[in-house]
Amino acid sequence: MKLTRSIVLAIAICTAAPAGAQKEPGKIKLSAASKDGAVLVRVPVQPFPSALQFSKNGKSGFVSRVYLMKVDPGASGFQYIARTLSPGRYRLDSVWQQGHWGACLENGTFEFDVRPGEIAYVGTLRTDVLLQPLQQRAVASGKAVQAGTSYFLSHGGTEGPLVEGTDQTGLAAAREFAEVSMNSSGELVRLANLQSAQFATSGAGRAIKVCG
Repeated sequence: MKLTRSIVLAIAICTAAPAGAQKEPGKIKLSAASKDGAVLVRVPVQPFPSALQFSKNGKSGFVSRVYLMKVDPGASGFQYIARTLSPGRYRLDSVWQQGHWGACLENGTFEFDVRPGEIAYVGTLRTDVLLQPLQQRAVASGKAVQAGTSYFLSHGGTEGPLVEGTDQTGLAAAREFAEVSMNSSGELVRLANLQSAQFATSGAGRAIKVCG
């Protein structure tokens, strides 16, 4: 289930609060000798902009640094998104829709490592599974048009896998994409070492400090 076209057009498009530099796959240039690495994710395309919010594990734990990966709107299908990252451990904290609504994944998400000179391929992240209940709640509450940031969903988990395509077939397709669209870097693509994770919330289960 998706928001109707009229609702999609009515909602103002803005940038989520924890904005960060975004690199298109075609602008990423890595080699085995690079000091940085990259993350590559395959996501469903929606008729509205969305974003993945990651945090990095640092001296103060996760959320020391926050990174966004934006997904541009378009026709139905899938696309690869990517960005360079410094080496370290990263966690997916939330998925945003149009900069206003966020599905916080404190009860069920994943972590992975980014290594220098490698592209960590996460697989196909089913953001549509997360956004559907978010949209339904916005419509049911009469807040499908809203100014400012509003969390509608502290996600308690999903039915079915959140990530798919983490097999040799998915890896081969990701390597082909990187070879063609990421400056001939197909050989640098590795399956990300995904590990299940949870994190603490802040105040009535809203996880504002983590997902906001």
